[in-house]
Amino acid sequence: MAEKPHKYLKIIEYIKKGIDYKGFTDSIPSENQLAEKFGVSRMTARRALVELALEGTVDRIPGKGTFVRKHRHYTSGFFTVRPFRKWAEELNAELRTEVLKAEIGQPPHDVALKLDYQGETILLEMLNYLDGIPVRHSKRYLRADYCAGILWEDLANQSVHEILMGKYKLPLTRISQTMTAVGLPAALTDLFQEAAGYPVFFFQRIAFSEKIPINYVEYTMRGDMAFEDTFSPRLYPQDIAPVDQ
Repeated sequence: MAEKPHKYLKIIEYIKKGIDYKGFTDSIPSENQLAEKFGVSRMTARRALVELALEGTVDRIPGKGTFVRKHRHYTSGFFTVRPFRKWAEELNAELRTEVLKAEIGQPPHDVALKLDYQGETILLEMLNYLDGIPVRHSKRYLRADYCAGILWEDLANQSVHEILMGKYKLPLTRISQTMTAVGLPAALTDLFQEAAGYPVFFFQRIAFSEKIPINYVEYTMRGDMAFEDTFSPRLYPQDIAPVDQ
């Protein structure tokens, strides 16, 4: 039986969803209001707000209250999504994929929140090599009700992205992702054959089929990789000059 989440995590989930869906755009309910709504102690409500402040989601101002932090992250849309195999082909590099783990089970609580899903997920952990060098580690969670058969696919030689779209006919209609520069975690030093703190890129990506998030993945990629892309500039409505009739 899955362990029940701590009560303060329910408050964190409630506030984050409120911010995401524009229910909270300025002030956040007080500790007393949250404690009453969730039937918890004021200390539990305070812990939730402190956690949100530490991660940069809200600002707590003594004597005034708790507020949605404006401009929480600086983000940019300078990268697109395509199968890793295609990138290897363009680099003329030999790709090898090692499947470290493929299993079904309950996802961690934070992953369940990202997928907005309480059922079992398929966990795939893989390591990609280019010309024998470990380049990218991935930990992927897929909804089991959509992707149960993927455990029996040839994951070492097939792209998960292409399996979902080609074989399972799941249209991946939207991708939400972030990329940050971090130090290599100690847990991955043996896989990358580098010391802890070695510069890496950390990606978090959610893939949607229509409006349903079905796939959450975390990528850790070597920091000495260069990213290159060719694309057509997108015109937004405000960029298009009116045409004389």
